[in-house]
Amino acid sequence: MKKITACVLSTLVLAMGILSGCKQNSQSAGSESNNNSKVVTIEAQTAAPETTRVENLEKAAEKLNEELKKQGKDIRVKVKTKVFEGSWEEYAKQFMLAFKAKKEPDIYATGHENIGWLSDGNYILPLDDLKKSKEYSHVFPILWDSVTYKDHIWGALQDTEARPVFYNKDILKKLGWSEKQINDLPEKVKNGEFTLDDMTKLAEEAKTKGLTQYGIIHRPVDGPDFHVMVYDFGGKLYDPKENKIVLDKKAVKKQLDYYYEIAQKKLIPDNLTQMEWSNIHKAVVNGKTLFYYGGIWNVFNWSQDNFHEKLGKVDEKWVNEHLGMMLIPAAEKGGKPLTLSHPFVYTVSSQTEHPKLVKRLLELVADPALQVEHDVKTFHLPVTKSAADHLNFKAHATLANVTYMTEYTTFLPNHEGFPTYSKAVFNAIQAVELGKKTPEKALNDLEVQLKSDLGDKLKIVD
Repeated sequence: MKKITACVLSTLVLAMGILSGCKQNSQSAGSESNNNSKVVTIEAQTAAPETTRVENLEKAAEKLNEELKKQGKDIRVKVKTKVFEGSWEEYAKQFMLAFKAKKEPDIYATGHENIGWLSDGNYILPLDDLKKSKEYSHVFPILWDSVTYKDHIWGALQDTEARPVFYNKDILKKLGWSEKQINDLPEKVKNGEFTLDDMTKLAEEAKTKGLTQYGIIHRPVDGPDFHVMVYDFGGKLYDPKENKIVLDKKAVKKQLDYYYEIAQKKLIPDNLTQMEWSNIHKAVVNGKTLFYYGGIWNVFNWSQDNFHEKLGKVDEKWVNEHLGMMLIPAAEKGGKPLTLSHPFVYTVSSQTEHPKLVKRLLELVADPALQVEHDVKTFHLPVTKSAADHLNFKAHATLANVTYMTEYTTFLPNHEGFPTYSKAVFNAIQAVELGKKTPEKALNDLEVQLKSDLGDKLKIVD
């Protein structure tokens, strides 16, 4: 995940103690006159470091201005960009404070999971018309689920990603696998022939034979990846009809059983949930694990820091030679494998003075070329089929080869209570991996805690 350091936006905000710094240009918001044309300034904000999310809006504004000129309208749109540098919690708090002061951006780029509280707090406008627009007609259908809340669309999809399982090709070769077998593994997973249990057994074999230090590694901190296991075991995380977080006890028990098993078999590091991210990346690129639950953006991470003991930074070509990517295997033979995505979205302030111009800008920024420029630079996936078919995207072998994963993806609930649920589940997983609790005990304690923390926002399914 991104590591962002906070800085200061203004002395007023500093005194308030919550708002953090935003890099921005010197343009003032609102409207002004320029060469007898009315200039409408639209503010857009995103979090560092993917600045292309707002830079693309500036490019979309150029197209919008061309449209306005052809329509004979004496208006010119200028986008004022802000890039926030701080934690995700601070990013949300500074938006709420700015909203109260009526100084929030017109366009607020954020993770899809935030649209629940943004909607409930009347911070943002519904964007149902986007789904009917020509520009969003080629969106991968499943992605609309990520921006739907209470039967409305609340965000313009900006990008998405996949969280595959990386596998070490060198270790598989040492196990006697042929080149064809190695290259066919993603397809076997896709067809439900290679299951989660097969993955565990293969990791156990590699470790037993001394071919790798670890069989499996996952993220060391709380995050989305863990919850994909509930989906894999046939469970649910959210009930949209009742708008409640779901504790699916049967699926969560299997989830805890899985992490308990790989810990008891010593397939993961003893202190995995206490490790630094840098040590996770070093273990993966240095061949110390057969499998790694990661994200496609890790390919970019490994090219930016000296994680490899001999080579330092490793490029995309090196990654593809030594590592492969596959979907998370199905829990049962013949089942459907899956992944989990975390789409970033543009939301529109309910206080914007220019809703029509803003919405048209969001249509134009979905241009395939603009999507691809961002995706290739930041190692993300496009949200429309037209962008996925763009020649510049197809030329990017790594991303093009995993785009199919979008059809198998899942999402976190767009509910304000989910962070509480997620933290509690992570603590339960950590407890079973460290051997402090059995899965049964961890589940019982989890139920008690969630009942207390979430109250009537929780639905328990036995």
